[in-house]
Amino acid sequence: MRIIESDSQAKHLQEWLNSCVDEEIFHLNVKSLFFTLPYEYLLYSPKISRRNDGRLRDRDLKKYQHIELGDWWCSGVDPLNQYALMMWGCFKPDQPRRDRQKIHKFIKYEHPYREETRAFFLIVPNRIWVKVSLRCGIPITEEDLQHPGGFWHWVWQHNVPVTIVEGVKKAGALLTAGYAAIAISGVNAGYRISTDEYGTVTCVERSRNIGKPSLIPDLKHFATQGRFVNICFDQDNKPETVQRVRTAISLMGWLLVNEGCSLRVIDLPLGASKGVDDFIVAKGKPAFDALYNTAVTLELWEIKLLTLLTYPPAMSATGYAYALNQRFLGQLLVPEGEKLIILKAHKGTGKTEWLATEVAKAYDQGQRVLIITHRIQLSEALCNRFGVNCDRSEVTCQN
Repeated sequence: MRIIESDSQAKHLQEWLNSCVDEEIFHLNVKSLFFTLPYEYLLYSPKISRRNDGRLRDRDLKKYQHIELGDWWCSGVDPLNQYALMMWGCFKPDQPRRDRQKIHKFIKYEHPYREETRAFFLIVPNRIWVKVSLRCGIPITEEDLQHPGGFWHWVWQHNVPVTIVEGVKKAGALLTAGYAAIAISGVNAGYRISTDEYGTVTCVERSRNIGKPSLIPDLKHFATQGRFVNICFDQDNKPETVQRVRTAISLMGWLLVNEGCSLRVIDLPLGASKGVDDFIVAKGKPAFDALYNTAVTLELWEIKLLTLLTYPPAMSATGYAYALNQRFLGQLLVPEGEKLIILKAHKGTGKTEWLATEVAKAYDQGQRVLIITHRIQLSEALCNRFGVNCDRSEVTCQN
């Protein structure tokens, strides 16, 4: 058994080191669990139905039997319980179970069954505490060092800027880099929506402003007046995931702003690095420092979204994507068979000239051309430029 524990601990340590997490942070917060021990960490809630003899019911034992194969567990401290060790945490099973809601997806992390979602506040060694202090410019007093709450009480007491991330290893990576980082278990895990007795929110209730979202108590505790809060979630190129993450950032962000926080959004660039830990591994801490220093406020971030394309650019029909390094667009090849083509470029790069060429081709092929604009003078100017008759109709909407 000691051999299994030693081998597992070494494997789990390497996993965290590969995410640029300090080794001491790992040893203070992570432990290896196997056989029946994970049940004690995941199925302790009094809300779980049990048999008369106190044993778990067969359906729950069957549902969680995969956790006996073991892996690592991580928790931290509880700021709402005098910074004692938190019972709630996450367990990463060696062989995850399939998600019943999404048949092709596996549940990567398990959390205590029938317990409310919490946030992660990792135990921080003093030398990392000093690094965070030096980076943010907020000194550590003797009183702070003597307080039982240690690092996280100092963060709360002195309004130290915090960064909220998705996943506990990412928090470990940012703490190692000198940032006070709070982890939540998913993009929607930072807030709750009040529900009815059946756990649902109906459309009628929403229309009556019932079921409003609210911050989870852990985040609300740190949402103090004037605190700088950053949100740094994973980046993804799937349109549905991108929209879900953006919605979560806006919702949680405004909840924090309403509490008096100054909210900024750190956008990780698209690429092979999905999470902030991957980004630091690939690009280094200075690259993240640059992202942190150039993060924009929630208002500006939402405005920026209005100028972005919803979907990533697709490959051309020939299977090639084009990257231009020139002042003007020039003669771009239009992919055949595409029903919708979106052209986005800076002012003065030749967009109208390129469109004029495409309109001329359409005319030569006997195709009809419809020009839609938001201004009358612009439509007249474009029609003259394209050689198209400007025949517009006035449409008046009446109640």
